[in-house]
Amino acid sequence: MGEIVIEARGLKRYYQRGSETVKALDGVDLTIRAGEMVAILGPSGSGKTTLINLLSCLDAPTEGTLIVAGRSVAGLPEDELVEVRRGMLGFVFQQFALLPTLTVTENVELPLMFLDRPVDPRRTREVVEMVGLTERANHLPRELSGGQMQRVAIARALIAGPKILVADEPTGNLDSATGQAIIDLFRKLTREQGLAILLTTHNPAFGQQADRAITLRDGRIVSEESFAEVTSSGALLVPAS
Repeated sequence: MGEIVIEARGLKRYYQRGSETVKALDGVDLTIRAGEMVAILGPSGSGKTTLINLLSCLDAPTEGTLIVAGRSVAGLPEDELVEVRRGMLGFVFQQFALLPTLTVTENVELPLMFLDRPVDPRRTREVVEMVGLTERANHLPRELSGGQMQRVAIARALIAGPKILVADEPTGNLDSATGQAIIDLFRKLTREQGLAILLTTHNPAFGQQADRAITLRDGRIVSEESFAEVTSSGALLVPAS
């Protein structure tokens, strides 16, 4: 198994709503390793977004320990959390958030400007090819399908070479066939690039194609399943007993 890239113990996130304490996350233990895809499932309000925000250093826990890429991040101020995120984590969201006046290539390279890194055209071509968009490299977003736009968003998340890819409902705006293609791409990235991929989804069928699926309810983990190797069609290959 790959190295541990995220380790959480007793993770809690509480909010005050007037006199009421809302336990958005109430004591979660979780380990994520390089080269595995972990799906977070659960109904609305179960704590999925809170958990993914904590694990990706977009928010800070109320209690508990959290180690990301070997660094303890619980209690760090926002400026230091930014440094943890820089180049270490890539983000893919339900909304593609592509700039309409930029080509595929330019949208993919955009994060490098904010990271103050030089553009390497060879690296850009490699990442664009990785997500299957070589023939669309000079197209504008309006010339792409929804699935292609999501692939651009994935390439943009990969351009800085992160170790962890965080995807919040990445198939939510896509039809089932296109969503399946994105899940297949994620599985390829874990196998070939050694990425750790953490994603939320409302689709149990997609969740079962991860290496592990964790279900939340009321801020707690209520089940955790590990799955055997999955074919590109989504069938589970269960070893004979």
